[in-house]
Amino acid sequence: MARRYNLTDTLPEAETFLPCSKIINPSAYIFRINRCQCVCFSVQTEEGFEILLGPEVTYGPPGIDLSRPVAMTIAHCAEVDADNWNVQLKRKIQDNKWEEVMSVEDESTSCYCLMDSSSCHLLLDQPGSYALVGEPLTQAAVKRLKLAVFGSMGPNPMDYSLRVYCVDDTPHAFQGVVATETCRGGQLLEEPKILPFRGNTFSLQVSIQDVPQFLWNIKPFTTCQEFSFSQVWCSNQQPLHCAFSLERYSPTTTQFSCKISVKQVKGHEQILQVYTSVAEVSLALRSKKESVLFFMQTDCTVTSQTGPKAFKIPLSIHQRICATFDTANTKGKDWQILAQKLHLDRNLLYFAKQQSPSAVILSLWEAQHQDTGDLDSLASALEEIGKIQSKSTVAKSHEEPESDSVHHFGTGSPDNPVCGMGELTNHETANSVPEYTS
Repeated sequence: MARRYNLTDTLPEAETFLPCSKIINPSAYIFRINRCQCVCFSVQTEEGFEILLGPEVTYGPPGIDLSRPVAMTIAHCAEVDADNWNVQLKRKIQDNKWEEVMSVEDESTSCYCLMDSSSCHLLLDQPGSYALVGEPLTQAAVKRLKLAVFGSMGPNPMDYSLRVYCVDDTPHAFQGVVATETCRGGQLLEEPKILPFRGNTFSLQVSIQDVPQFLWNIKPFTTCQEFSFSQVWCSNQQPLHCAFSLERYSPTTTQFSCKISVKQVKGHEQILQVYTSVAEVSLALRSKKESVLFFMQTDCTVTSQTGPKAFKIPLSIHQRICATFDTANTKGKDWQILAQKLHLDRNLLYFAKQQSPSAVILSLWEAQHQDTGDLDSLASALEEIGKIQSKSTVAKSHEEPESDSVHHFGTGSPDNPVCGMGELTNHETANSVPEYTS
C-alpha cells in the first residue's frame, strides 16, 4: 500500500505521525505503512510463550533521513501489569527473524516507549517492521478478547447461520472480521463485548442457549463448541470463530432470539443476547454495510485520519512552545517542566539528546491525543507552568529585574495567554483554532 503524505499527516492505523520539518528532503519520498495481523509469532522461551499483542506494523522506505523521531502508536490487547507481563518492542531483521529493541518497562536513549491501557506510543528513529510481543510471567496474565456475533440466511431460505468471533481486542483485528462479514452479507446482531482471557491454560467454551422450542431447530452436536487454550492465546494469525446452524420449522417464523455464552473454563464469562428478525436479515443483504460499518467506525480506538483531519497543534503555537521551552534558564532546561506537566517525564535522557526536546515531546503528546484532540489539557499545562514561573518571578522581584525567558511564559491572563494557547476552548479543534500572532 503506497500513498504520498504531507509532512504533518497521520498514517493510517497503528498511527504514525510525521511532524513538521521532519524530513530532510521531503520531495524524495513516498511514505509507506503496512499492517499485518496474520503474522505467526509464538516463540517458546525458558519461562513460557511469547505472543503477538497487536498487528505487525511496517513503515518506510528504508534510509529516510529524519531530523527527529517518528511518533507511532500501536494498539495492543494486553491488560498490562508488570507483575504478569513482560512486554517488548521487537523489530524484524533478515530472514524474518526478530530482534528485541527494548522492554517497555526499560528506559532507552535509542527509542521511547509509553504504554497505556490499549495502546503503545513510540518514538522511533529507524524505519522497519515493528511489533509488540508479550511474555506472560504468571497465569494471572490477561489478554482481552473482543466477542461479536453475526447472522445471515443460508442457501435454503429456511436455514439461518450464527457466527461467533473471538479475536484480539485491537481495531485492526475487528476490522478484519467486519470486512469478511460484509462480503458474505452478515449482520452484526449485538454490540461486541470484551472478555478477559487469562493465561491459565484453560480452554474457551462457546454455547448457544434459550433457542425457542417448536419454532427453531439447531443442528445436533453444535450447541457447545470449544477452543483449546493455545488456539485462543495465539489467535493472531486468523480470526477465531465458530458457527451455529439453525432451521426454522415454518416460513411464517420471522423472529429469532437466543443467548450466546462465551466462557473460559475457571475464568470469565460473557453473554451475547441475540434478538433479530429473519425478514430484516434478507433486507439487510441489500444494505449490508450499514450495520457493520457503524461498529467498525465507532469501535476503533485508534484513529486513521490523515491530512487536514488529523489532530495536530497549530504550527505557529507549536513553534512558539518549542522556542520557549528549549531555552535554558537559571533552573535548567524548561522542556523538563513541559514534559513533567504533560506527564511525559519518564526517560528524560531520551529527550535530552534531541536537537529540540520540546518538539519531540509535543510529537509524542499529539500521537497520544489523536483520539480526543484535547488541546485544553495542553493549554492547562502551559497555564500552570506560567503560574509557577510568575510565583518564582515575584519571589525574585526585589533582587533582580524580570528575565526575558519568564516573559515568554506569561501568566495565563487573557491579555497574555501562555504561548498563545489561551485562545483555545473545549469546542475548538486544531484546525479551527486561529494561529497565534505575536
